[in-house]
Amino acid sequence: MRTSPKDSGALSSLWQDTRLARFDTTPEAHADVCIIGGGIAGLTTALELVRRGARVTVLDDGPIGGGETGRSSAHLASAVDDRYNVLEDKFGADGARLVAESHAAAIDYIEAMTRELSIDCDFERVDGYLIEPPGHPVGKHRELEREHAAAQRAGLACELVDRAPMPLATGPALRFARQAQFHPLKYLRGLADAVVSFGGRIHTGVHVQNVEPGTPLVVRLADDRQLLARVVVDATNSAITSRVHMQLRQAAYRTYVLAFAIDPGSIPHVLVWDTADPYHYLRVARSPYGGEVLIVGGNDHRTGHGDPQQAMADLEAWARGWVPGLGPIVSRWSGQIIEPVDHLAHIGRSPDLEHLYIATGDSGNGLTHGTIAGLLLPELMHGQAPAWARIYDPNRSHLHTPGNFVREAVQSSVPYTDWLRGGDVREIEDIPRGEGAIIRRGLHLYAVYNDESGRPHLRYATCPHLRGCVHWNAAEKTWDCPCHGSRFDRYGRVINGPATSDLAGLEVPPQGHPIPIRRDEEREERRGFESLPVMPLEQK
Repeated sequence: MRTSPKDSGALSSLWQDTRLARFDTTPEAHADVCIIGGGIAGLTTALELVRRGARVTVLDDGPIGGGETGRSSAHLASAVDDRYNVLEDKFGADGARLVAESHAAAIDYIEAMTRELSIDCDFERVDGYLIEPPGHPVGKHRELEREHAAAQRAGLACELVDRAPMPLATGPALRFARQAQFHPLKYLRGLADAVVSFGGRIHTGVHVQNVEPGTPLVVRLADDRQLLARVVVDATNSAITSRVHMQLRQAAYRTYVLAFAIDPGSIPHVLVWDTADPYHYLRVARSPYGGEVLIVGGNDHRTGHGDPQQAMADLEAWARGWVPGLGPIVSRWSGQIIEPVDHLAHIGRSPDLEHLYIATGDSGNGLTHGTIAGLLLPELMHGQAPAWARIYDPNRSHLHTPGNFVREAVQSSVPYTDWLRGGDVREIEDIPRGEGAIIRRGLHLYAVYNDESGRPHLRYATCPHLRGCVHWNAAEKTWDCPCHGSRFDRYGRVINGPATSDLAGLEVPPQGHPIPIRRDEEREERRGFESLPVMPLEQK
């Protein structure tokens, strides 16, 4: 077993007090469809396929919901974070309408599943409010006006109101009707149970190394195992099956979330988010410890860049300075957002392999984008061409956003200069217990974690994806790559792609100076197999 219930970092989200489902059985030799990732995208896709009679296998490195779905703030909004006046500029009025239609359909689907499958997940329809940040000049609300016009053209029910119903002076707000919120892990447990009840297979604690071309595709697993599949879905969000193509079209960001104790009923159940950059978002949820909490999130920055501890401190200061009467923090965590350069998720056929599909680029709306993937991918596999397919197509042109494309590419490339810098500290003894740091020895940089007992754990600082130099994340106790967002736990075990292997290990001689030792290379040979007597789903 490679992971724990906290398999995306040291901190647990408010939702992760819910028992995470495990299905610790050995994967079968073949399937119609192999889905990599047991989050909302993977399980929704699996459910829709098994209901159509497909043999589906879901593989997850950790427990179901142990990744980014369990680290969401659980907003369900058809009023997307990137705003319709921006999307209309990039995709036209018709494209913006399809975005609104698909996200509204995703919320409707989640609501329908909670009823049909009797999932008790605190699903609740609420209004959403877009506001200007505190201190915005009075009378200058042009962004709200622009968004109001664009959202109405996209078909959303929205109106400008004097204020959001919060115990603070929000000023004018744009109200969106029929948004929603829920408990994401309780919902995932219901989906997982339904997948199994319809005959699907779920296997947790299974690490996928890569997917190889062929008919059928070969899914390479850890420990020299493999699974053959007619179709594969990469629902990891980080697109582990695309080493370069998708990494050039999107970037990984960290987002921060705090849950404050509040008096029950003191703040209405609504969604609120602002137009700041980076923006903030708020909502009320039931606390697993009793009463209610106000969930406050934001302060996003590129993964491996910035100071995670300072980001959380600034978020707390912002919340307490703006919202009166907040109690103690009962939970704090961070999550990984994959931001496409043009703000829309990539859902559809992979640019890398035939019969491979991907769902990535959540863009801060991962729960609705993941549900959209579950509705869209089965249609594509069965030869349909839904209207939504063109706007989410991973192979679409991104030339309408040349500025974003170049800016993100530069931010992904600049960290390679880390190989020229010195270490964070000079000696292992300088690293506090329970912390990590980079140490330079000659031409080499090493990632060193000094555990609570004072024992150092050394790894090469080289990310195995495209050889970026990892940075220590003191908030989550992880090693984060600033180039393409791969993340590793304190001991160097991979927890977020696009990397699929661990940081290479070292031994420490008695004098305490790290000296590299030879790392055994994995040698996997393609074994003989009998081709399945059926064609890929899209050729049925």
